Amino acid sequence: MWGELVMDKASELDTSVEICRLVSGSNQAWLNGNADFLRDFFHENVIFKGPKFQTLGSGREACVKSYEDFIRAAKIVSFKESDVRVDVIEDTAIVSFAWDIAYEMNGQKFRETGHDLFVLSQANGRWQAVWRAMLPNPAE
Repeated sequence: MWGELVMDKASELDTSVEICRLVSGSNQAWLNGNADFLRDFFHENVIFKGPKFQTLGSGREACVKSYEDFIRAAKIVSFKESDVRVDVIEDTAIVSFAWDIAYEMNGQKFRETGHDLFVLSQANGRWQAVWRAMLPNPAE
């Protein structure tokens, strides 16, 4: 029994690490303009929610386009993610992390902080994001 428990915890840790790498990879992908990675990361029926959980977009192509539009319009000065949390329950993972971004757009400088909340689902041995909420902190 104890051996099984240790194996389960090790497997859980491996899965959490895999998911952390995947989410971090998605952040690096949009920062570098790699839409192909994002298309693999997002489920075809992904839903994006805003700060009040209003729907901002649905479907892979619309959601990837939102990243492409932002990266075309903004010059990213810095982006940091921190406080990553992963909970895995069978074939579902909930991932949250804090972010801090500085960028320039239309001649203005912006700095925002907040949290992202992702729900990932595993099918056929592959994790994909099926839901995302972007929760910016109130302007200071």
